[in-house]
Amino acid sequence: MTTSWGIDLVKRISWGFITLKCPEGVCYGTLAVHRMCFSLSLWHIILGVLTLGVDDSRHTRAVVQNGLWIFKFVGWIALAVVAFVIPNGFFEFYSKYVAMGGAGVFLLVQLVLLVDFAYNLAEACIGRWEDTERPLWRNILVGGTCAMYLVFAIMTVADFVYFARDGCGRNQFFITANMLACILVSAIAVHPRVQEANLKSGLAQAGMVTAYATYLVTSALAGSPESSDSVPECNPLARAASARATMAVVGAFFTIGAICYSTTNAAVKSNTLIMSSGNSAYSALATDDPNEVPLTNSQMRQSALREAVANGSLPESALTDYDSDSSSQDDEKHGVQYNYTFFHVIFSMASMYAAMLLTNWNSISSTDHIIIIGRSTTAVWVKVVTSWLCIALYMWTLVGPVVLPDREWV
Repeated sequence: MTTSWGIDLVKRISWGFITLKCPEGVCYGTLAVHRMCFSLSLWHIILGVLTLGVDDSRHTRAVVQNGLWIFKFVGWIALAVVAFVIPNGFFEFYSKYVAMGGAGVFLLVQLVLLVDFAYNLAEACIGRWEDTERPLWRNILVGGTCAMYLVFAIMTVADFVYFARDGCGRNQFFITANMLACILVSAIAVHPRVQEANLKSGLAQAGMVTAYATYLVTSALAGSPESSDSVPECNPLARAASARATMAVVGAFFTIGAICYSTTNAAVKSNTLIMSSGNSAYSALATDDPNEVPLTNSQMRQSALREAVANGSLPESALTDYDSDSSSQDDEKHGVQYNYTFFHVIFSMASMYAAMLLTNWNSISSTDHIIIIGRSTTAVWVKVVTSWLCIALYMWTLVGPVVLPDREWV
């Protein structure tokens, strides 16, 4: 939908008998992409509103999340059709402000998940090593850390060789700033005061963050648009046909993978991201809501056990034993596993982010027959700034416990 390629293809296949006279912005182009992604984003917002306040899978509105698939699909199709009759002026405003803002927030969520993933992976390896005393986990931790820094070194050298020629001052600044920032954050991670305040810090997490930040810079430089004749060629890959095809395929797969990982993990980790103050998994169920389904005898017994465990009258093993004896294995019998509304908010912002990626942050041209994700000046700056924010966010997790020792850090 980014170009008129589809319309031209239909005309060629039909030997000119079928000619679709559809202007740019309606059936193809930047605004057409935003129309489709807007319908998906709006549909998730509607579903989020419909599931607002649902904290139990027995709630009458829980079926909106866990069922009605045909109706939800038909509803989205109807919104997509309506989106194509909305005037272009609305989508010009939407693409510049709403979609770009939502995409920016989604990028921040991605960075939070990346730092969280780095900490969890390192802690998992250390925990397995301490529990089993097997050198395998130690070797995985040390080998993975060395591999991350090796990737950082290789990409940095390659960036200087290919993208930092004489006259390419912007590229030289990006590469040098990233290199110095990665070295600085790695040194801070092993500083005695930092490790005393944050026992989780180490080179394992720093290695993953530096490798990812360096990848973003390398991807930004490789995706720089073609240079004009008046300036030096700072991106030798821009005019190479094989490089363009490779970047298109790799960029598409990486983008889809990143979006899927970020949306699913952000949605199921809603309690951590929005800092909801929920009780333990064995808190008692509230049954005063008139919208809830009445409890059965088995559910009443289960609720009484949960209330006793929550009050401290019984140990948690009592409820665990009851669960193991139950023939029904419902992972939401003690409440929903994630916030349904936050789930749809994340997917709504992911739709905005996908629209910005597909349009190269509102900079595609109708004359382009091959759209390479990330090849625009705006996309370059987005990736570079994202790498800076990634390093800054990780650095704050290191120095935060030192600067604010009285605060509880998760």
